[in-house]
Amino acid sequence: MVVGNPRVLVIGPGSVGSLITYALNTSGVIPQVAFRSRPRSSLIRCPSGEVHGLRAELTPFEGLSGSWDVVFVTTKAYDAVGVIGRLRNLEFDLAVFTQNGLGVLERAEEVLGGDRVAQLVLNHGVYYDSSSGTFVWVGGGRSYLGMRRRFREVLRAVAQLLKPLSVEVVDDVEPYRWVKLVVNACINPITALLRVPNGYLLRSRELELAVRRVAEEVRVVASRLGIELPGDPVAEVFRVAESTAGNISSTLSDVLACRRTEVEFINGAVVELGRKLGIPTPYNEVLYYLVKSLEGVCGGV
Repeated sequence: MVVGNPRVLVIGPGSVGSLITYALNTSGVIPQVAFRSRPRSSLIRCPSGEVHGLRAELTPFEGLSGSWDVVFVTTKAYDAVGVIGRLRNLEFDLAVFTQNGLGVLERAEEVLGGDRVAQLVLNHGVYYDSSSGTFVWVGGGRSYLGMRRRFREVLRAVAQLLKPLSVEVVDDVEPYRWVKLVVNACINPITALLRVPNGYLLRSRELELAVRRVAEEVRVVASRLGIELPGDPVAEVFRVAESTAGNISSTLSDVLACRRTEVEFINGAVVELGRKLGIPTPYNEVLYYLVKSLEGVCGGV
């Protein structure tokens, strides 16, 4: 139960972990932050331009011990799968996952139990700026916190700890998770392949048509699974592209830094589900293959 002075653990000191740490700090919480590689910075620049120092107790991930009220898992999706196995041997009340795409929450429910895991659909942009040595929070919109088809009152207390992020607690997080999946499935691979900021998707009729095809494939898969997306997914893609026009997507950032991307948890997950359900997903499949190919040609020819 999150009361008084909650014991909070953040696993992953990267961009998202730093944003979560900042939000917790504004609520008077100094979390323990677990790392495999030491944090690149202890500073974060807010949308107002103010720079704040992050307050946290750092600890190596491999040496984790103790018990926590809330654990935030903020690593990349492919690393989160390994974190889940480690959490199985730790004491905690609730684990909140922030990863894009599908697969991580499902695995967490399987290993840790559905009553102990939740998803934070984080609709905020944050990245590391090497020139200033700070994490930069560019702002964002309403975020959503919840479980899949279940609810615990503790979620409201967790949302209160994250006030700067405008977190709304929902009865079922699944529709919101899929809306963000549509956004990620369109913006991330296309901007990574073209090496352009998000707003470029608004400039081309051809790209508009491609976005509609990708989004429709995701919508059909979701519908077959009984998930009704709130609102028009295509409109949401273009709204996000416009509101983050100058930003580069996380997939493009990974490609430019020669890092592994999360495309298998995004477009790849749509393709896999489509195959299981007998639904063709050719647009998502081509984007998946192309982005995976980019991972192998870092640095060009």
